[in-house]
Amino acid sequence: MKHLTTLLASLLLAPSAALHAVELILTSPRDYQVVQRGTPARGMLRLAGQLSEAVAGEAIVETRFAGEAPEAGWQRLNAKLADRAISSLIEAPAGGWWRLEVRVSLAGKVIASSGVEHVGVGEVFVIAGQSNSANHGQEKLRPQSGRVATFDGTNWRLADDPQPGASGGGGSFIPPFADAVAAQQNVPVGIIACGIGATSVREWLPKGTTFPNPPTIESRVEKLANGNWASKGAAYEAFIARIKPLGPQGFRAVLWHQGESDANQRDTTRTLPGKLYREHLEKLIRDSRRAIGWDAPWFVAQASYHVPGDEGSEDIRTAQASLWKDGIALQGPDSDALKGKLRERDGKGVHFSGKGLREHGAKWAEKVLPWLDHQWTAPRRADGGTEWSTYEQLPGCHSNGWVNANVQSKNMKSWNGVLDEAKWGTPSPQQVVERNWDWKISDAQWAEAVKQKGEGKREEVKFDLWLPDAVSVMKGIIVMSGHGSGENLFRRADMRALARELHLALFKFVGNPMQRGFWPSSLLFDRLKNFGTQTSHPELAHAPLFLYGHSNGTGFAAVFPAYAPDRVWGWVSMRPGITFQVYQPGAAQVPGLVIFGEDDPFLARPSKEENLAVVPALRKKHAALWNFAVEPKTGHGPGDKTWPLVLSFLRHTFTARVPAESDALQGPVKLRAQALDQGHLGQNWDPAKGGYQSLPIAPFVSFTHDKAIASWLINAAYAADWQAFQRDGVINQSK
Repeated sequence: MKHLTTLLASLLLAPSAALHAVELILTSPRDYQVVQRGTPARGMLRLAGQLSEAVAGEAIVETRFAGEAPEAGWQRLNAKLADRAISSLIEAPAGGWWRLEVRVSLAGKVIASSGVEHVGVGEVFVIAGQSNSANHGQEKLRPQSGRVATFDGTNWRLADDPQPGASGGGGSFIPPFADAVAAQQNVPVGIIACGIGATSVREWLPKGTTFPNPPTIESRVEKLANGNWASKGAAYEAFIARIKPLGPQGFRAVLWHQGESDANQRDTTRTLPGKLYREHLEKLIRDSRRAIGWDAPWFVAQASYHVPGDEGSEDIRTAQASLWKDGIALQGPDSDALKGKLRERDGKGVHFSGKGLREHGAKWAEKVLPWLDHQWTAPRRADGGTEWSTYEQLPGCHSNGWVNANVQSKNMKSWNGVLDEAKWGTPSPQQVVERNWDWKISDAQWAEAVKQKGEGKREEVKFDLWLPDAVSVMKGIIVMSGHGSGENLFRRADMRALARELHLALFKFVGNPMQRGFWPSSLLFDRLKNFGTQTSHPELAHAPLFLYGHSNGTGFAAVFPAYAPDRVWGWVSMRPGITFQVYQPGAAQVPGLVIFGEDDPFLARPSKEENLAVVPALRKKHAALWNFAVEPKTGHGPGDKTWPLVLSFLRHTFTARVPAESDALQGPVKLRAQALDQGHLGQNWDPAKGGYQSLPIAPFVSFTHDKAIASWLINAAYAADWQAFQRDGVINQSK
């Protein structure tokens, strides 16, 4: 296969087997394939292939993208290897062409490898309509960038005219348009060409759609017994067959250029009234969106020009423009305005000359590129509020892993992996600091380390903000690491309902420099200030915070309050991947909740008893205002029954700590301190018993068990919810 570079490696299948050569044939991606990126810097690529023979044992599949600077290392995939077949999704960097390399290892030895020479992650466009979208131009063009590819339904190739999949054997506006996108966005561009010359919008309708009069060409329509006409559906079905396999969000937009065959026909009985043109094109757009399973954007050009003297139909042009005005489609270029030498046969024809094709491509780019830039950051309506997104390339020096390696001193000679606080020795002070992340590294120390060590590799971080409608001033911000369950929590209806009730903003980020770290502290505050400016909510710069992190997101949610306790009214660590991160004496007076899953494998490392001892240790040594809960019969991920406890803790800590009269527009909000003896206490879950447990709760002063290590519960209402969660796994939310 020409699009593959296949390498052979040797394999010893079993101790008694002879030496074999195993071949890996990749079927996806194809050479020169472009996949639609999902963020400015990343996209998902489907990997599929097959070994020439089955292998005995657990094989490891790894990939890397060559051509990056610096070149990326090998990444192990969570790939399915069923018999001889390999299947996986790969997160790939935007850009290219990359050379994708794949290798399969068994027992530490590479047994097969293969590669694809040209893989791109960028922008994919579907081009549809009639002849001026479909290779009927006077001059064949070719992209000048070398970064534009086109798809024929099976294979990809560089997008020299004519474009496969569209009618005609001449030129198109596609090469200059795609070159403009590639140049401005610095990514490859993929084209799915579907245009059919001389077609009416009536011919593109789903099978059986009726209309009163036929188009000029009748081969794709049929006359009914009642005198009406109907589409045979062939063009529609071919169109859906081309774009549906790309999957949801698998392309950026449909560019629609059509209308000439509906406007001003010589046989006036074949002309389509503008009202019906609007109805038919709207139906095509809406039905095709349903058929492919997502609301793909459409750009609709103004197209009704024929020849000099017949230079447009206001009826059709008005119909096309009405789709933009009503938000059904986006505004494409006014192609009717391209006349004279821009048309074939020295301005006498309907199709474009070579100069006209280049101008047409430039006009399409003028419409698409500003919209494309806006896609990453455009505000959007969601759940009775508005969402905003931004993206940044941030260096690894912000993450706690980099800080641990480059700033935190290493004085321990050895460590046996046991929490001495729980396994009942007394660690040295340095052991406590180093192992339990109680680092106390100042911003100045961090900055000096960055100066000496360098920033580290950059990584894309996505920031999302949601603000409820009709709230003039936000009283606080719920800040979530999007890792793991944070993404789901950000979009949950009950979380947004609570935020709306309490006048809170929701803020989420995804990317290691944020979700695994926070140096310097201004890393978070600067982003909130920027969003405040962007959204006309300047109070976001000073509003108090509630923090949430799941798994390694604990490296943010539990550690940050130790550095900025005056800004945080409460925090939650959900299923911490490393419970040592929770050991933060500096955050002891910030109410905290740690939720474990009884069957979470991370809870068992090194043991349940040792991990569950961290919160009691902080309670005993630092009078921490913290509690923990264990959810029986659950693993590393929370379920629907978990969230009511999180929301209860959020509500009650907010009410207790954030003054009702507070106004972050006036500056930082002074949070109410909580007195230890004014709260409630709850007996801690017993790992020896396991399962659901009836745990006694009581006001601090009347609690009869060990007050020093019991979970601290902020008030009677939350204490009742905490008790119900541990006893039944369900909280009565009707209260």
